[in-house]
Amino acid sequence: MKRGIRGNFVTRSVTLLWIVALCSGALFAAQEARFDGRIILEWIDDNEFVASMRLVESFSFTQADGKIWPVPAGSVVDGRSMSPLFVRLLGHPFEGGFRQTAVVYDHAAKQQSKPWHEAQKMFLEGSIIEGILPIEAKVMYLLLNATGPRWVVRGESSCFNQCHHTGDAELVWRPLVDDEPVVGLISWVRDEDPTIHDIQQRVGDVILHPGPHIFGHAR
Repeated sequence: MKRGIRGNFVTRSVTLLWIVALCSGALFAAQEARFDGRIILEWIDDNEFVASMRLVESFSFTQADGKIWPVPAGSVVDGRSMSPLFVRLLGHPFEGGFRQTAVVYDHAAKQQSKPWHEAQKMFLEGSIIEGILPIEAKVMYLLLNATGPRWVVRGESSCFNQCHHTGDAELVWRPLVDDEPVVGLISWVRDEDPTIHDIQQRVGDVILHPGPHIFGHAR
């Protein structure tokens, strides 16, 4: 009889702890993605051909998996990480409903401290947090994946170390694509609501040349 009581007590205790953990969100729960800080930009008049702006206050985006994308005060952004096709179809990134995400992404594309494919997924997540409909966020992800900059994180490639180790050389490129097939994929995204993996595959089919180095094509 004592064994039965003890067994019941242990079982109930474990069950209670499990419920408490689930209710408190402490059991391997992902945190909520969020922006921290304010986007305050000041115009820079150094270049009349490029609209550059300087961040007055530090700003950051934290993904649901805990990955942080900081943009320190003083960082300069210009939106050139968005391709002409992206801007033509969706407007200037700093004027739309995804301005915070665009600032973080533009800074990430300049710093190249995290892989380009992670930056693109961050853009997808951030734009949704800002209020962009998920299906439209996928359209933006499609355009970034097909026409956005790709880069090698310094120190993570033996090829970079051997071939691009002098000075401040950067290994950055954009895939070679024709605009028409990429634009055609937008309707497919809106009609089918594909997964990110499906988008990557379709983009891979329309890219004429992915870039100079095979190690940079990971998704």
